[in-house]
This record gives sequence, structure tokens and C-alpha cells, in this order.
Amino acid sequence: MGQLERHLNSIKSTHKTPNKRVLIVNCYFPEMRESIKRSNEVPDTAAPVLLAGFFNPETCDVVLYNEVNSGFIEIYQPALLQWPDIIVLTGLTAAFDRLLHVTAYAKSYNSSVIVAAGGHAVRSLPQYARQFFDYLCLGDVEEIEGVIAESMGQQYVAEVFTPRYDLAYWMRQLGYVESSRNCNFRCDFCSLTATGLPYSAQPVDYLERQLDALGKRFAVVFNDNQLVGDGNKTFDQRIAPVKARIDAGQFQHWFGFVTDTFFWDDTNIQKARQNGCISLFVGVESFADQVWLDKVNKSQNAKRNQVDLITRCLDEGILFKYGLVFDPTERTTAQMYQEMDIICDTPEVPIPLFTFTATPYPGTPMFKQRLENKQILPNTNMRDLESSTLCVEPMQPIDEVVDFIKTGKNFRNYRSKVYRHQIEFMRRYRHSLDWKQKIYANLNVAAILFPRAFSSPLSFSKKARPRTHISTTERLDDIYTPCLPVAAEYRHYFEPTVLVDAGREINPLLQADVLDRVTQSQPLEVLASSSA
Repeated sequence: MGQLERHLNSIKSTHKTPNKRVLIVNCYFPEMRESIKRSNEVPDTAAPVLLAGFFNPETCDVVLYNEVNSGFIEIYQPALLQWPDIIVLTGLTAAFDRLLHVTAYAKSYNSSVIVAAGGHAVRSLPQYARQFFDYLCLGDVEEIEGVIAESMGQQYVAEVFTPRYDLAYWMRQLGYVESSRNCNFRCDFCSLTATGLPYSAQPVDYLERQLDALGKRFAVVFNDNQLVGDGNKTFDQRIAPVKARIDAGQFQHWFGFVTDTFFWDDTNIQKARQNGCISLFVGVESFADQVWLDKVNKSQNAKRNQVDLITRCLDEGILFKYGLVFDPTERTTAQMYQEMDIICDTPEVPIPLFTFTATPYPGTPMFKQRLENKQILPNTNMRDLESSTLCVEPMQPIDEVVDFIKTGKNFRNYRSKVYRHQIEFMRRYRHSLDWKQKIYANLNVAAILFPRAFSSPLSFSKKARPRTHISTTERLDDIYTPCLPVAAEYRHYFEPTVLVDAGREINPLLQADVLDRVTQSQPLEVLASSSA
């Protein structure tokens, strides 16, 4: 019996009938468009843990459900949809329709259940989303306090914020924390740019509460989008508590997300290593295309030699992880294969963790430009806004681009080169990396060569059906057909949210969100929808 099942049985056995029942769900669509569980996904979500910390444990029974790790809730835990008094939903942009599905199921069972939705999914379409949910949380996790107080009463708000890592069954040896929010850069293709929320380092006591609640773990992962977005103003203050706990034996290491600018000063690398950092992730995006980096407002990545920065990091004993971006409207597959050749021929740099196909997220400069130029493909849905589906008109034959998305981005035709490269890479850094880092480096290679086997090892029994990988013709997931009873007034929640129609025009229902809205630069208030 898993941790989630044990917790559910514990709640049933205590019969706390006066308590409010709270279900917090991280909604998710797997890229392969099948019902699978990505049990080894790294990094994973921390939002449900933080949200749960604002509910009073004396007056609320709280259950967390993570669809990344556990699969679609209506398939694997359908009884949960009948259970809660309030549901809190979160998810990434492409998961917008999943929030609607879960809401429809829960409302069909109990029309009085309160549904609050937040995260990138609703931030991307705040006006459109009002009609579906009782409350929208368009800013940070603290906004849930207002929802709790207004919808249920102040007695259900926690007196002291305490993250509920005890309910996060998907977190095992790694514990995810946040010490800052948003990013100080505004890359044209990034969903963070669409929100317009400013970078902010959080108070140290907020981090301390998370570390206290984590208990003993192998390592802490700073789930910050950019760990040093304010330069070094607060970096020392935020890593000091983690280092103190490493010294005390609570953790062994920490991981984090930074940008190229972090490596411009060698003392940053040395400081990170001395304070327990074992690995850093950076959005390299491209080794060879400085023109494209300038176009997408990521010129900071072109100011220093990438190979030199990576080598310095690894020589100091920190494992370097990164991703590439393929923008088919500006870059050809030949350029991407050139990037892969450069990597395979350069043992000083590791193999990337992934290659992300640039996606026109609503609200981003990339979306605006592609829409104005009629470059977003006909019949593109919100569901298609993930890295395995082509959503834009490429600058070369579509077949070549789709072939790269299906095979090239996972180095399918480079396997022998990757194996040789990895041998040389391990030899090059045999003295600077310890045995744990060498294991991680090899696991990273396995993750990009065999993504399904690595992140979803139990999914081999499910045969993947054919896909076109083109938004205009791509099939919908089976779960767009309800598998549980749905009341008539909620059946339209299962219609896909169309972003661009057959004529490449924006869906009129979304115009207020993606064309008329002004980019937000201030935190957004909690908004009660008209359906509340």
C-alpha cells in the first residue's frame, strides 16, 4: 500500500466529520497522450505542498494528488472526486483542459463543491477561466488564504504556515523548496514572461519553514526559476540555512536552477560547491546560434563562451545540466543536428537533458509575433502547447521538422556517438566529479535516450498509438471522452480549448486574454468568478 492510500485510510478511520475535506490536485497531460504515470519525473511539483500549508490541520483533512506521478485521477483514484468540500487545482499552461475535466467530474458528483484554480494554466487565460471555476488565484500561493477565509471561514486558515511534505507521497529522497519566485529575464518564448510577475527573493523564514517540514532527505532541490535573479543580494542568505542543515546531517546536498550570468563570476561556482551544491541546471538553449539568442531576448547566453563556462563549473565539482530549444520558425533541423554534432564532438560538455520545441504560450512576445505573422498552425488547441507537438509554421518542410521532434531531439540517430562521448566525458571529469555525480550524469543520458523507459518504467505495457505531432491533425487524449458520469451542464468542459481556429485567427473567446490584456507587472488579486 502506497503513502497516498495509507493517508486516505487514516482519514476514514478517524471519522472527523466536522472537518472540511480538501483535495489539492496538480493536473497534467503526458506528452505521449496516453494514460501513464511518470513516476521518475525530475524535477516535480512543490505547489500542492505549499498550498496545503495554508489549511488549518485542526479543522481540515487534506489530500494531495499529483497526476504527474500518479496518472489521471478519474482513472486511478475516482473515489477522490466525490470526497472533497473544496478542490484546489494547479497545472502548467498545456494542462488547462485537465483543470476543466477534474472540475466537471467533481461538480457532477457534488454541485456545491468549491473549486479554486491557479498556476500557469489559468494565468494564461484569466478572463476565459472565470466561467469555469469558483475562484481564480492568479498570483502566488499565499492567495489561497483569501479563498479559504471567504469560502469556508477564517477558522479553516492555518494559524502558522506549515508546508505539508508529509502528504507529498511523490517526494522521496529529494525535497523541493522555493526561496525565490519568477525570473529577472524576459525570454520571448518563456511562460514566465507572459505573466509579467517580477522576480522576488522570499524571506528566509519562509525557506526555513519548508526546511523544517522536509525532515531528513538526501538532497534539497531549489525549485526556483532563477536562484540568483537579484544578483548576489540575497543568495548567501538563502543558501546559508541549507548549508547549516547539511552540516547537521539533515541533508547531504542541494540542486538549483540558475542562468549563464551565475558563471560569469568564479566565486559563485566556488561558493555553491563549498555550501553543498552538487548540480546546477541552466537554460543553454543554443551553443551555435547567437543570432537566434538575440532575437528571443536571451543575449546574455551569447556574451561568454558556453563551453568555457560549463568546463569551469564541472572542474569545480558541480554537475552541469542544461536544455536546448528548437524554434522551427527561425531554425532548421540542420542547425539542430549541427548543435548535436558539436555536443557529441566536445567531451567537455555533457549531453543535454532535453530539447524543447519552442511553444507560442499566450501572452509571450513569441505568441504575439507568430500570431501576427499567421505562423501558428490552424486548429491549435491549448492542449498542444507542449514540446512534442509542432504548433507553428516551420521554415522548412513539415515532415523534416516532425522527424526531428519524433526522433532527433532524443539523439535517436546519435546513440553510438553519445556512448563514445559519455565515455570521454566521464574520463575528462573523473577527478572533479564524485561517484554520485557520475551516476547522475549517466542517468541524464539514459533520460534523453530513453525518455519513456526512464520516467515511466511501468508504461511499457501500454502501447503508444500513432501521433502526427502536428497540432492541426494531432489526436486528442482518450480522457477527453468522460469515463465517469458528467452532468449535462458540465459536458462542454470536455471540449478542447481552441487557441487558433482553422483560419489561423485567435479564438474570439480568448481575445480578451491574449490580445487585449496589458502585461501584468504587479501581483494579481484573488478573483472570485461570476460562477461562484
